[in-house]
Formats: sequence, C-alpha cells, structure tokens
Amino acid sequence: MSLLKKTYLYLLCIFAVSANAATNVILENSEELSFDKEHGRDYQILRGNVRFRHDDAVMYCDSAYFYDTNNSFDAFGNCRVVQDTMTMTSNSMYYDGNTRIIKVRGGAELHNGGMTLTTDWLDYYRDANYGYYADGGHLVDPQFDIVSKVGYYYPNSKVSFFKGNVTMVSGETKILTDSLKFDQKQNISSVFGPSTIYHTDYTIETTHAWTNTVDRYGRLYNHSVLTSKKGSKMTADSIHFSSLTNIVEMWGDALALDDSSHTGFSGDYAWMQNNPNSGLVVGKACMMDFSNPDDTMFVHGDTIKYHQSPVDTTKRELYAFHHVKLFSNDMQAKGDSMSYIELDSLIRLDGNPVLWSDESQITGDTIKIFTKNNKPNWMHIRGNAFVIQQQAIDCFDQLNGREAKGYFEKSYLDHLDMMGNATSVYYAQDDYNKLIGINKCEGQMLSIFLNNKKMDRIKMTPESKGTMYPPGRIPEKEKTLRGFNWREKEKPLSKEDIFKWE
Repeated sequence: MSLLKKTYLYLLCIFAVSANAATNVILENSEELSFDKEHGRDYQILRGNVRFRHDDAVMYCDSAYFYDTNNSFDAFGNCRVVQDTMTMTSNSMYYDGNTRIIKVRGGAELHNGGMTLTTDWLDYYRDANYGYYADGGHLVDPQFDIVSKVGYYYPNSKVSFFKGNVTMVSGETKILTDSLKFDQKQNISSVFGPSTIYHTDYTIETTHAWTNTVDRYGRLYNHSVLTSKKGSKMTADSIHFSSLTNIVEMWGDALALDDSSHTGFSGDYAWMQNNPNSGLVVGKACMMDFSNPDDTMFVHGDTIKYHQSPVDTTKRELYAFHHVKLFSNDMQAKGDSMSYIELDSLIRLDGNPVLWSDESQITGDTIKIFTKNNKPNWMHIRGNAFVIQQQAIDCFDQLNGREAKGYFEKSYLDHLDMMGNATSVYYAQDDYNKLIGINKCEGQMLSIFLNNKKMDRIKMTPESKGTMYPPGRIPEKEKTLRGFNWREKEKPLSKEDIFKWE
C-alpha cells in the first residue's frame, strides 16, 4: 500500500473517531456543591438551581448527583429539559452524555408547540430525536387526544407510534386499536390489528386502515367493513372513501348492502356516491333486491348503474348492461340489457330477452314486467312474442304473435293474451292428464289460461280457426311454430348461475 493511501486511511479514522466522540456535560450553575468520597462515592452532590448544558440542550433541577467522570448525572425535583422548541419536565431524571439518552421518571411531561405528552416513564433519545414510553402515556394536541400503553414520539417529523389499548379522539372521530401510527403534519392516522373507528357518519371495523381525520377521507384494507349511520354497509379488499365528497370506491370482492332501500351490490369494482345516491359496479357485478322478504332478486351484468333521488326514495333507477341475467324464486331472465324504474314499478328487458316464469318460457323483442308490492303483477311483450311450455319430450305448448300481455296471480303467471296474428299449438289432455289431441289454431287474439303453472285451456275469438289433430297424427312440421327456440339450457337455476353465460 502506498504512503499516500495509508495517510488517507489514517485521516479518515481520526475524523470518524472525532465525529463520534462525546462532548462533555457542562455544569453551569449550582448553589451548593459537595463530595462524598469517604463512602467511595465518586460524584458531586449539587443543590439549589442546578443547571447543566449539553450541546443545544439545557437541563434544570433542584438537586443532582453529577458523575463528571462518566459524563452523566441523576437529577431530582422540578427537573426540566429545554431543547429547541421542546421542553420536558419531571420529578426525577437521569442523563447520560455519552449515549445522549434522557430518562425522566414520575409526572413526566413533554411539550412541543401545542402538543403535550404526559407519562410516568419516558426515555428520550437525543441522537435519534425521539421519546419512548412503555408504562402508559397521554398525548394531547388541539386537534387530537391519544392514550396508549406504549408510545414513540418524533418531534421533528411529528410522527408518533402507539401500541396497546390505543384510543385516539380527533374531532368527530374516535379510534380504538392495538397499534396506531399518527402523522401530525398530514393529519393521517394509520391503524394495524383489530381496530374500530367511530365517526358521526359511519363506523369502521378493520385490521389495516388509515384516515385523515381533518379532511375526512381514508383508505381501508383487508376486507374492512364501513357501516354508515343511514344503514348501508360496505366491505372490500380495498376501500377509498371521502366524507366531504360522499364518494366511496371499492376494489376486490366489493359488497355494499343498504337496509334503507333493501338493496345490495357486489362486484370487482364499485363507485358510489351519496346525496345524490348513485353508483357504478363492474366485474362480476351483481345487484340484490331484498324488498320481498320471501324472495330475493339477483341481477348480474357486465356493468350495473343505479341512481336514487336523495329526496324521494321511490325514484330509484337501475340499469344493467351486457350479459344480463336475473334470478329469483318467482322468475328468471336473460338479455343484453335490463332497467328497473321503481317509480313505475317497471322491469324492462332488451337484447334477445327471455323470461322464465315457473314452467313458461317467454321471449320477445322487448319484455316489460310491472310489479306491485315488489312482486310481478303483469307484463307486456312487444315484437315477436312467444310463450312455450314443455309437456313431454318433443311436445311443447306454444303461443306466438306480435305482442302479448300476461297477468300474474301470487307471483305466478295466471293467463296471457296474445295479439296480432296469434298462433298456438296446444297439447290437450283430459282430467287424468291423458293426451286427447293436439290443437293448432290461428286468430287475431288468443288467450291462454294456466292451472297449477301449466297451460290449461285456450280461448279463441269467433273469427279464429283451428285444427285438432289426434295423438300421433300431427305432421312433424306443424309441431312447432315459426321462431320456436327452446332455451332451457340458458335458464339460471340458482343465484350462482347468473354469472354463467352460454
């Protein structure tokens, strides 16, 4: 190694040692000073207005033991430390000038600006510039109030960490948690572990979340649950919310339930806003309607939108677009789009729609279902109306025409009027359900009546004409009407089936 390199390394070592060398604690004032070397005690005994200085910190007390050889002291009575904008007071204190650690005990208080930390046990690390307590503490500021078992306070960054039975109150928000990080500059509180956040507008149950208690917005993770005072409940992998804009966004297994409107939504992503009450759900989107206590309706679409008047809750509108399916015990449906207008009690299906009501398959260009007391009341089928019921293998009762009106009784299709070039194929049976013939008829209007969910009889207008074929004698081409399409495989048999698309 060259002499130049050796000299350079030697100077670096000297600089490192000098940079880390501890400075001396300076005794600036004491009214009395004495020694007690007779008992082997190598320290100075100080009494009366004792004042020490160490770098930029000034320390006061009534009396002290000064270990000048160890660069440390024990202080007693009215202890006070002043450093920059921070002041600490306590009943007793120990300071080590080498490690620059202050240990205050008994009635300790730390003041920094408008903030006050109160505890019986506080260690302050001057080099790292933070305070630590492990036996209970209370942090108070004009904007917040925090109590915890353990705490870490960083005055420069104004970031604090708390653990063990943490309670924080800030404005209209109260937080109960096991672990809390609080950023005073940004007014952001982060919680970890089982936590509850109470607000005048909502309650949050979470294991990981952060909120801005001043601007009233936050982020929730790990399927946190946000419950509003108006009765709505939301959960998802991640939730972003703002109480000022009344907007909530949810990602991953999003679920929202609203007791006031008896509805719920789920999907991969949801955007919702209150006042006005509107929203958007995409990605395995589903709307649930609990209005009928005996039968929940589930609606799926690639995209679901809704809007509700903040004044009149009856003015609620729902729209589902693309790959739409509906399931309830009373009826099932499929189409490319669906709308629900609560004020008109109207469900509308478009885009090659099909509706199943018990054993009846109903199709048309557009299907409108009018509800009453949250149950189907009557329906209007416009364009290529077609009703099919299967009686046996390759045996189907059929009725078609330009349009039709159907009427429900106790949620079941009771009778239907087919209008405009109406045509039917009907498998007539006797009282013992034995086939007696196949009736094919045509007319401007035909009506079918159902009994026990089955087509029971057909009523024809006087100008109608028809042919009754004996069993087994009907020509094959006459067995089905033009446009016949049995779509049984598309029918959802459960709420899970609404997400399957053939």
